[in-house]
Amino acid sequence: MIYFYHCYRGAHLSCVAAALHLGIIKPSAKVEEILGLEYFDVLQNRDMGVPVLAGYCHGNPVCFVGVGSGSKIFPRFADCLTEKLQANVQYKAVDCLQCINLPTRIGGFLSRFKGFKALGRRLAAWGVHKNLEKIYALVLHAKRS
Repeated sequence: MIYFYHCYRGAHLSCVAAALHLGIIKPSAKVEEILGLEYFDVLQNRDMGVPVLAGYCHGNPVCFVGVGSGSKIFPRFADCLTEKLQANVQYKAVDCLQCINLPTRIGGFLSRFKGFKALGRRLAAWGVHKNLEKIYALVLHAKRS
């Protein structure tokens, strides 16, 4: 089973979901721990569509990816591709955008601009921190189903 956590840019929600899945951080993580994640706020628009392998959980790859506004299209595309190629690939596509809040959205936007990068990163991390339990519930659901 391959786990694909996806969000808009792959820089915040899906990266944190993958870290939670792998046990890199706990649902009680502090803002500083979120900021300390290797890929937090790193991916850019040009990285959309390119999965990042975050690690393995019980031999299963755990990835995160930015899909832009294609969060509903991604699973349909993957289903169609595996069916057409008759590839025996099992995967779960987990849409993390349902966990976004206003601070994360604003922080993610601000972090792309040179003079506001530090402020944007901290605001995005704070927003993610506020929704860690919700993100963790999403991860637990993906692991169980």
